[in-house]
Amino acid sequence: MSETNWLSEPSTASKRIIFARHGEYPCNVRGVCNSNPRTGFYLTEKGETQAKALGERLKDEKIELIVTSEFLRARQTAWLANKILNVPQVVNRLANENRVGAEFEGRSGEDFQRFIAHAPATTAAPDGEPFTGMLARVQSLIADLKLSSPQTVLVVTHGWTLQAVRVILNEISPDDAARCVDMPSNCEIVEGRF
Repeated sequence: MSETNWLSEPSTASKRIIFARHGEYPCNVRGVCNSNPRTGFYLTEKGETQAKALGERLKDEKIELIVTSEFLRARQTAWLANKILNVPQVVNRLANENRVGAEFEGRSGEDFQRFIAHAPATTAAPDGEPFTGMLARVQSLIADLKLSSPQTVLVVTHGWTLQAVRVILNEISPDDAARCVDMPSNCEIVEGRF
């Protein structure tokens, strides 16, 4: 292969991407929705402990880059884990939480689940995002990361985002993912090679 061809070709090697849910924050404790990245909530004390433990758990995984959503809880989780990992960290809105819409912001997750119950993966509030829309966004994030140099990337994100990754990995159906079946807990990871 000529040097010119090598320079023009994007990376085709598989990437190891570790997706981690953020640590516990007040809305988790109260069971309410928060899908507006401008409404910042810090982690609880338990969430801080979870984030530090995430860093310890991943310290030997050869992570080269951390990507976070725009949400404060994800950025704080990444920052605490990165005190141990010590790698570059960037924010990418493709890793954001699903948008439930203004009608459900601050309301219980149960209210939102009742609203989407008839078609969980495709139902959304007028200013919200259906699970299938978020799934497409996560697929775009993975496609972007596949073109990057790092071989192992940590993405600190949200529960529904991990559910989307589980759909991509054929572990769960889109409807079950949207219904939060077997939702990953705080700082739990879902990993894949893409």
